[in-house]
Amino acid sequence: MRVVISHFFNEEYLLPWWLRHHREIFDHGVLIDWNSSDASVEICRELAPDWEVVPSVNNEFAAIMCDFEIMSHEARFPDAWKLALNTTEFLVAPELARLEERLVGKGLIAARLPAAIMVDDAPDRPPEPSAPLVEQKRSGIWEGRVNLDRLRIPGLRGPATSRRRVYHRYAVGAYLPGRHRSHLPDQLDVDRLDGAIWWYGFSPWTDEFKARKLQIEPRRAEFDRSHRFGAQHQATRAELDERWSQLNRLSGPVDERRDRKRLLGLKDRLHDLRRR
Repeated sequence: MRVVISHFFNEEYLLPWWLRHHREIFDHGVLIDWNSSDASVEICRELAPDWEVVPSVNNEFAAIMCDFEIMSHEARFPDAWKLALNTTEFLVAPELARLEERLVGKGLIAARLPAAIMVDDAPDRPPEPSAPLVEQKRSGIWEGRVNLDRLRIPGLRGPATSRRRVYHRYAVGAYLPGRHRSHLPDQLDVDRLDGAIWWYGFSPWTDEFKARKLQIEPRRAEFDRSHRFGAQHQATRAELDERWSQLNRLSGPVDERRDRKRLLGLKDRLHDLRRR
């Protein structure tokens, strides 16, 4: 069994893409509502009627308390494969079953999934609501290929791993704040072609998307502000545009699945030619 757990607040813009994408991957979902005032809850019930929509026990956005809330729901599915995602995060893993088999065969309980920071390279072309987002917006930056320190963008530091997620089959994820890292033993670093997180942090770069980013800051807990948890949410619209501009200069295509298929096809043709 596969279970995805996510929390949302006024995500009616992204939720249709997110739900349609992940309901094809996961058997069950637990969607935690932070007292949304838009149509988010109705969208969840319409597009994923068999999944749970539950109210959050927290009134503010507090990173550590959110982590505990996520893990309290994970504990309800002790034997399942589990992944905790935000609405901006899309799991792209065409060989997920093979990855699970590999982990079981090695006696491991968790996989560290690499991440790409998605950056809209065509903000003048908004994505179609009825088509998959991962097929329309595929430009970004693979973490580990670019050192982001020099950009000084809050929430994006160092050459790697700041946005990755942990796919696991333990009772709870034993996460560090933010759930991008875990104390769990027996973890495997996964190749991005086998499974990855496409984090739509700067894509689609539309007015609706910017509005959803700006709504978070007023609800951050004072503890988080003083300890700089979720500092990326503290921004004006102009600052968001400047961050997008900086990242856009470094971004490129992230979908390497087609390149891999083409390479395998060339290898097969070369093998046939040698046999002749």
